[in-house]
Amino acid sequence: MNNSIEAAGKTQSGCPGDAVKQRGPQKAEGKFRLIFQTAADAMLLWELRSGKTPVLAEANLLAAQRLGYPPEAMTGLAFADIFPSPPAELTAVIEQPSDGQFGVLESAFRTKSGLNEPVEISYSTFNIDGRRFMLSIARDISARKAEASTLTEAYNREKSLRQALETEISKRVDFTRSLVHELKTPLTPLIASGEALLEILEGEDELRLAGNIYRGAMNLERRINDLLDFARGEMGVLKVRAQPLDVAPLLLDLAAQVSPQFDRKNQSLELEIDDDIPLVMADEDRLRQILLNLLNNAGKFTPRGGQITIGAAVSGKMLRLSVADTGRGMTLQEQVHIFKPYYRIVDDADPNDGMGIGLALCKMLVTLQGGDIWFESEKDCGTTFYFTLPLTAEME
Repeated sequence: MNNSIEAAGKTQSGCPGDAVKQRGPQKAEGKFRLIFQTAADAMLLWELRSGKTPVLAEANLLAAQRLGYPPEAMTGLAFADIFPSPPAELTAVIEQPSDGQFGVLESAFRTKSGLNEPVEISYSTFNIDGRRFMLSIARDISARKAEASTLTEAYNREKSLRQALETEISKRVDFTRSLVHELKTPLTPLIASGEALLEILEGEDELRLAGNIYRGAMNLERRINDLLDFARGEMGVLKVRAQPLDVAPLLLDLAAQVSPQFDRKNQSLELEIDDDIPLVMADEDRLRQILLNLLNNAGKFTPRGGQITIGAAVSGKMLRLSVADTGRGMTLQEQVHIFKPYYRIVDDADPNDGMGIGLALCKMLVTLQGGDIWFESEKDCGTTFYFTLPLTAEME
């Protein structure tokens, strides 16, 4: 390249004016060489010869350092010495006679010591005095490749763990379904028999016993249904059917339903419901399920003579419902875990009562209906659970 420029600088006349005319190209070449040699990327100029392997015409100092060759030993290296396995796109460029081709691709250097170093190559082809050249600028992408490899490994590890978790959840759901079927099969005639006995018996003692049987069977069925719903929630297939709902009659009906169980512990049940509560978007059956879970918990952890209060009030675009009790309250440690599946606060009166899924299920059901659930509690001062449901669009 130097020789060609130097030859172009000589003239036949030898006139001083001719020498001045050559200073422009010489100055341009000096700028080019300064840029070429001080570039932050490896630069290699290849001469492309028809039917022959490309040879290196020139390389900058950084290219020599990266490849491990002395600068003077770079010129004349064959293309295959540095790119033993070039991408098909680059091979096609070399073999095509047309100029003005350019592009960016990834490949790998082979250093003098035989190591492969990943690079991103920007290339362009051009013609000088009838000779074809290709300038390739190679940027080190080793760090990027290492990061990509780390991310790929992390993704594959996460994918493997997720698949293993999904398999375990699927096994647990299958087991739960089988368990539910086995439990419900004998429970169905028990509930039906309890209902029949309540209708035909007349003696007070007999009615009380029949009532105990019926309530126990219904309580067991509710827990079985909660277990199945929770398994569906873990699999992401738990569904709600939200529609406009008048909450006030539902709350009054629930109060009448649970009052007998509170009466047995001499607990009082109060309702604090705002007047003219607007309609909400909610699934009536799921709302009953949430409230029954919260009311059962309140009754379980409230001592004899205590009070449970059901509340309902509008808060912005949401209806805020609450279940408050005057029971034992929760410690800070208990509060941290209260919505975790299978976490149970032991009831001194019945340490084996409950499966620890009621509140976790409540959170699933509230979230699916577009609301939030939270609580306020203090040890020995009672607990209040709050949750919200969206008002219908007409009432917002």
